Amino acid sequence: MVQHDVVILGGGPAGSTAATLLASRGLDVVVLEKDHFPRFHIGESLLPATVTMFERLQVHEQIRTAFIHKPGGKWLYGSEEVTGDFSRSDRKATFRNTPYSYLVRRSVFDDILIKRSAAAGANVRFGFEVRDTIVEDGRVVGVMGVDDHGESSTTRARLVIDATGLRAFVPASMGLRKVTKPQRMGIYAQFEAQPGRADVEEGWFTGQMFYDGWTWLLKLSADQYSVGAVMTVDRFRRSGQSPSELLDRLVKENRLLDAGMSPGRKRVSDTMVTGNMGSSSSRLSGNGWVAIGDAAFFIDPCYSSGVHLAMKSGAAVADLVADSAADSPIPESLFGQYEVEMRQHENSVHHMVDAFYLATRHTSVQKMVTALQGGWFSRKFVTFVGGDFSANSAFISRVHLYSRIVGSLFGNDCSRDEANHPEYLHRSPQEPEIVTSDSVADETSVGEALAGDSILQQSS
Repeated sequence: MVQHDVVILGGGPAGSTAATLLASRGLDVVVLEKDHFPRFHIGESLLPATVTMFERLQVHEQIRTAFIHKPGGKWLYGSEEVTGDFSRSDRKATFRNTPYSYLVRRSVFDDILIKRSAAAGANVRFGFEVRDTIVEDGRVVGVMGVDDHGESSTTRARLVIDATGLRAFVPASMGLRKVTKPQRMGIYAQFEAQPGRADVEEGWFTGQMFYDGWTWLLKLSADQYSVGAVMTVDRFRRSGQSPSELLDRLVKENRLLDAGMSPGRKRVSDTMVTGNMGSSSSRLSGNGWVAIGDAAFFIDPCYSSGVHLAMKSGAAVADLVADSAADSPIPESLFGQYEVEMRQHENSVHHMVDAFYLATRHTSVQKMVTALQGGWFSRKFVTFVGGDFSANSAFISRVHLYSRIVGSLFGNDCSRDEANHPEYLHRSPQEPEIVTSDSVADETSVGEALAGDSILQQSS
């Protein structure tokens, strides 16, 4: 009976980072990935604090050559802009020497990372879907599943690392996964157009708030752009529109999306829907297993923290395992400090995300943030959103507290803009609900997407 050192479930950024670092240290590593790469994935905007990880994995030159240079991010609060220039961080920022990141096609980016894992010596098996864990005497000792041909097999290891993303296979199977409230979803597609804004052309991430949600626009190549929106599931359903209809509506009426692309823009991909935009595992490790990346937790994509925390967690676990005693079971206690540190990151990002959504619902908070631009506040803010999360937790806690106080005292002026209204995107009471076979299918499929990490693709 073959026993490997580590079996990693999932070959995304978390899993491939762990696999590369472990295999480079001489461990026997197997990666089980249900898809075949390259494959589509959302999450194209990266953070500067991740660049040092690219260097460690020896993939930075490939990434630099393949993708769009990203100097920072900009948020539109109505007609006001809040700029986060990565070159204007504070003096303690870990990325002061690399004040930039990249806008990437995840299909290519993830492929670069997993090929590096294979080159380092990891055994990468594509087209293998894990169906169950193998538990002996209360310890997870491996997994069983099926390949593309329907052949079942088992893989045993000293440790199972769950890097299955929002699916969170091991925590979910143990009842440890919880979806955060309110439940949010993402609707997105790729468009072909010419740039309508200089910052979009220059590689900045750009986003615009609307009530309890936001849109994004970012450059993928000379004439292709990633376009999307995040909102509550309730708002989507109250719109009375299909995902494609709602995204097309936003492209026409949202100030950023309309002005950011030329009038001749054309959608060149399916419209996709991802549910469960926020979820967390109540435990990140157990007897024989540990969760990394989105399988540990995912908060919200508004500050592009997902890939950074995925790779950071993958590296943290890999270092612990590589330094542990060989040829013996890996104890759960090894990951105690890992869980503490990851919860610190989670709490810090959660505070920032909550403050962000307070701003989407309160024009008074938007005014506060725009008034504080420049100087110390901006430098601290850039350092945080650049990826230095837990080191700036006290700053973010204060921003969160002040946002709550200001929002409570001064509220929301929905007369400033239609997008500030609590019922923005809701179907008008005078509008009849037109139920078609497509909209029924959308509603069913969206419900299925919200039940897991599945992606709905709508071509109409």
